[in-house]
Amino acid sequence: MSQKILEKITTIQEKHPTKIVLLFVFLSLAMIPGMARVETIVALENMMPSSSTPVEGVNNLRAEGIGKDSIAVKISTGKMEDGVQSIHDNRTEEYIQDLSNDIRKINGVTQVMSPLQREGLVDERDQNAVITAYTYLGDSGSEMDRIFNEIEEQTKYEKPEGVETEISGVPAVQQRLSSMVSRDKNVTTMISLGLVFLITLGLFQGSFSSALMPLIVVALSVIWLYGTMGYLGIPLSTLAGSVAALVIGIGIDYSVHILNTYRFHRKDNTIGEALSEAVGETGVAILATSITTISAFMAFLTGMMPEMHRFGLIMSIGIGYALLFSFLLLPSVFVLEEKVMKKIHESIDWRHDF
Repeated sequence: MSQKILEKITTIQEKHPTKIVLLFVFLSLAMIPGMARVETIVALENMMPSSSTPVEGVNNLRAEGIGKDSIAVKISTGKMEDGVQSIHDNRTEEYIQDLSNDIRKINGVTQVMSPLQREGLVDERDQNAVITAYTYLGDSGSEMDRIFNEIEEQTKYEKPEGVETEISGVPAVQQRLSSMVSRDKNVTTMISLGLVFLITLGLFQGSFSSALMPLIVVALSVIWLYGTMGYLGIPLSTLAGSVAALVIGIGIDYSVHILNTYRFHRKDNTIGEALSEAVGETGVAILATSITTISAFMAFLTGMMPEMHRFGLIMSIGIGYALLFSFLLLPSVFVLEEKVMKKIHESIDWRHDF
């Protein structure tokens, strides 16, 4: 039953390859705005159930305006022989006062404690001081990034020679972690795509088109995955940052199996017969393999940790897209590739005869 359905799908793609490819291109372009909406979250409370006592207590305090996040701006002097040597130097005090006022004006900052107005925020050597800014960041990664970046930008203005600044505190750590997750997501995705292309290029004996076609499937799977996450409001977290590379590694198998079988049968058969044989031979096995893989990742939804829920759900969606493209798009790409190559060969032959 499944084999007959797959063969019918293949027949449709053989007859209308251009329309199907254009449809998927259009839908993929519609996914790109969703990719921009994906938010990175690294707050510890997002990795635990909201009903747990510690997280519930923190959220209640925040709701009452009592629970606040603090960002510490460390100011150090004596870093240059000819520069400022003391916190209580007039130039340093003026810088601290202006910086405190500028931080206080940032949207989201509720209170600022200046070392010029509060004891205990300057060390005994009179060379280090701390400006403490209180704010409610909650679990919003974008707000956390905005406030952190604005404070960091304010520290650069009119800084006296010999003064250095450093931002610390839990929000600062979370912001750095968020940047690292976003960077690693992009880097690992590009490296995965590059390595997959080189390996498939070797497997198919240097055939550029044969190596590129499976890559199209997994690349679109990643685009659709992040687009879906953005539209559904599924955030990216520390564990989920690696899903793209995993989807590429798992999803490439489907298209490689179909492509290899198609190439084998195409030697002695028409395009339609080769597609039918390729999808018919491998389709049921690929479908069964993907279902078992998705089921394994869906088991993560039974756990208590929201982080595990997101990982299992995202992986299931990504593998599902890889399966979808392998059956509904890849055969159309095969047909178009043969048509394009035929026209190129005919053009070359015509030029040669001329």
